Amino acid sequence: MTNKSPDDLGPDDQWPLLPDWMWDCRDCVRKYEAMKYIQAEIAGLVAEDPGVDWDFMDNIVGSQIALSRHLADAHPERLPGWDPDCRTCADHQDRLAKTDESSEFRLGTVMVAEEHRARHLFVPPRTVGLM
Repeated sequence: MTNKSPDDLGPDDQWPLLPDWMWDCRDCVRKYEAMKYIQAEIAGLVAEDPGVDWDFMDNIVGSQIALSRHLADAHPERLPGWDPDCRTCADHQDRLAKTDESSEFRLGTVMVAEEHRARHLFVPPRTVGLM
């Protein structure tokens, strides 16, 4: 992973401004602040020692999943629609269309798709499609 200087960041690298309604939810704020805190702590550790041993999956990704799951569970009516320019949105739509309503996998397929849509609210466009 290479660190970009602020001058090298494009619009797809920028963290979006949260919608106003997210600031009204104590859990949204708590989970967002935890995610940003973890991100800053890890960035500091890596800046001090690029060889530092930390578990990326338990920290940044886990905190993003916690926030996206909260958004999908607590605020489903506020999730953005499918982004026609996002390949991952299209993939989730395909999976939903192919998963039988009565399938034991349907709930998980829906949950992951809604979590992805929630990520469009708080993750830079360049990385939103990673999950």
